[in-house]
Amino acid sequence: MNENQELEKLFEGVVPERLSEVLCLVEKHSAQFRRVRDKSGFTLDAGAYGAIQFTQRSLEQIWLFGFAGLYSLHCYSAVIVLAWCYSLNFDLEEIDGLPDQKNENELFAKLIKTIEELNSAESEYDFVWPVGIPNPADGKPKNIEQAAVFDLVLMATAYVFLHELKHVIFESEGNAPENPHDEELECDSFAANFMLSKSDDYSNTSSYSADKVRMKRSMGISLGSAFLAVATPKHNLGGTVTHPPVHKRWSAALGEIDLEESDYYWLYFASLAIGLMKYKGIDFPRQTVTSYKKLAISAIEALENGI
Repeated sequence: MNENQELEKLFEGVVPERLSEVLCLVEKHSAQFRRVRDKSGFTLDAGAYGAIQFTQRSLEQIWLFGFAGLYSLHCYSAVIVLAWCYSLNFDLEEIDGLPDQKNENELFAKLIKTIEELNSAESEYDFVWPVGIPNPADGKPKNIEQAAVFDLVLMATAYVFLHELKHVIFESEGNAPENPHDEELECDSFAANFMLSKSDDYSNTSSYSADKVRMKRSMGISLGSAFLAVATPKHNLGGTVTHPPVHKRWSAALGEIDLEESDYYWLYFASLAIGLMKYKGIDFPRQTVTSYKKLAISAIEALENGI
């Protein structure tokens, strides 16, 4: 099975209601998905002549980050829920004093560090797969939590590839925005819209409720978007010549999401964003939790203020 066929299976699993559309776009714009020779760093980008290149280790970094998302829920979700239910303050210093919190924080930080080690390893053979994390080569885990992570990783990966496909479309049609920041944001919007705008069509032909489908796909999008904070060095979080600030891309991604303020999606994103900022030494201010959505927005504001 070649890479284009592999990506077809990915899109079939993530956005089955739009499979024919994405395949038409791939064919029309001569997009070619190519797994290239291993090298350090994160490589998943659109090059010349419709090529979307990626390394296996880059896909593995996204895979590991999916489990970091699970660990962030273990760190913060229960505390956030309690704070919201009783209008309590969310204070990282107080939370760090809770029983078992140190261990949960260390598990999250260790996994992010592991992703960084995989990113920088001279060869993929120099990297030792972390204990307790399923290997993607083994397929979907049987454990319920890990199986949910598997689904979210596929959605995050599809989101990233759809982003790159939009770059190919811009190149093919010769109508890319003059400002590269605008192009990146439009590619983000294209990917999110592609995954969400016709999700009700899938719900109508499956046993899944429309709200749950939108929530899960939104979580996959947020996982792909949050990964930017790991793939981007801290000194570049505020943006570069070619890429806008990560907080601006997070804000734009959240703007695509139309879910209730108490939806589990916002809890997921807030937990992950707070965990990442704590890891990177960015202050998250003490505040009263009035809704999961407002906490998620506060996390984006804290990232902007902390870089």
